[in-house]
Amino acid sequence: MSKTKYLVIASVVVAAFAATPLLVSQKVDSTIEANKALLEQNGFKQEILSQSGYFTGKRAFSLEVVDAKKARDFLLAQLVEKNAQYKLFAQSLKDESNEGINQAFDGLKFKGEMTNSNLLPSDVKVSLSLDQLPKSAQEELANDKALSEAILPLLARGVLAVDMTFTSDQKLKDLKLRDIKEEIKAEGSTLSINTEKQLLTLNERGGVIQGVVGVGKQNLGVSGEMFMLKSELKDFIYNFSYKDDLNNQGDISIGKYALEINDEYTNVKFDLGSLKAISSVEDVKKDLQVKADYMLDNIAVLNSTDDIKLEKLFAKLFLRGINSDTMKKVQADYNALLLGTTTVEDQVLIDDFVALVNHGIKVDLGIAFKGLSMDMLTLKDVSVDTTLEIAQNSYSDKQSPLALVGLLDITSKVKVHKDDRATLEAMGLTSAEDFALGKPEGDFFIYEIAMKKGAISVNGQVIQ
Repeated sequence: MSKTKYLVIASVVVAAFAATPLLVSQKVDSTIEANKALLEQNGFKQEILSQSGYFTGKRAFSLEVVDAKKARDFLLAQLVEKNAQYKLFAQSLKDESNEGINQAFDGLKFKGEMTNSNLLPSDVKVSLSLDQLPKSAQEELANDKALSEAILPLLARGVLAVDMTFTSDQKLKDLKLRDIKEEIKAEGSTLSINTEKQLLTLNERGGVIQGVVGVGKQNLGVSGEMFMLKSELKDFIYNFSYKDDLNNQGDISIGKYALEINDEYTNVKFDLGSLKAISSVEDVKKDLQVKADYMLDNIAVLNSTDDIKLEKLFAKLFLRGINSDTMKKVQADYNALLLGTTTVEDQVLIDDFVALVNHGIKVDLGIAFKGLSMDMLTLKDVSVDTTLEIAQNSYSDKQSPLALVGLLDITSKVKVHKDDRATLEAMGLTSAEDFALGKPEGDFFIYEIAMKKGAISVNGQVIQ
């Protein structure tokens, strides 16, 4: 092959490479125009204010709500389309917010900037900040000079803003609220806001949405001549995975939270040292299983009448035995009844309930606390583990509801520290003979309580 041919090929490659940003930019422009038309049909007005860059494109734009009712319906329709289980929520929100929605939100306006690579498909960065309040709020500000002087500078500085990342196929990848450190003074009161590292990330894999919601710091305060409120949240993180209502899981942790409220009548403080929680819902071979575990440290509620402190609190739940198909039918019938989409007779819902009862259910519940103290009571260490079970049965709605009691088997293990037993016995909650049924186990007394077919026993002894 001649050198000339190589040069021609090289020139074509270079020309194609040089033209790539233009082609990608045109594709982005066409997508923006298509989205603009869709938004205009659904209550929004979008304008491209400026455009620059060749290899990296930057576009400044504005987004305004011009018909809030249409905009709301459009956004809710998108939610329901991807998550059908939110149909009831969407309908109720429409019903509750129909009156005056346009007056309340029309004129709400955002300004933003979009950045994308014109070389290769890649993530798109979008920043969005509140630029203009709704027309109704603008009218109120025009008549309130003090409030106007407090609010308008915030809008001018773009204080209320988010930074978002979208994938090349327009799916939201993450969202970050801009850090805020502001004091707003109006009408003798001061609102202080101090936030850091507020984040939402979303990823979809195989129809499962995985996400993270996080807050590094979120301090809010309101103070006035006769009132003070202070809320401080630190190191909040929520990880979740969501497929549908019957298949999802999440875990939450809080590093610390404190709330304080003072006025001429109230002086309340609430402190939480830490919280960890794990929960899940899973359809396991048509068996619906719900699990939850909670652990809280150093809880304190302090007020002028009583101080309540708790060193540790543990709680757990494990529910299983519910047929998932039956639960789906219950949910569908109940939603249809509330939405009024179809006529649902009372007997249908009764039959759904009976079907759940017939299939049976088993629930494990556990709660334990250490270091509880209050004015009237102090306990060192108490735990209760309970199992409630209804076996498969032939119960019908023709029977008395009291027949359900006969189906219920309950077993419970109560573990009480010896000092706590003495405290509870002194309070006279039950007879001394009942307390005497406890089995000693080290520093504790054990009470194994059972209820079968309506009969109650403690450590094997029937209670009359």
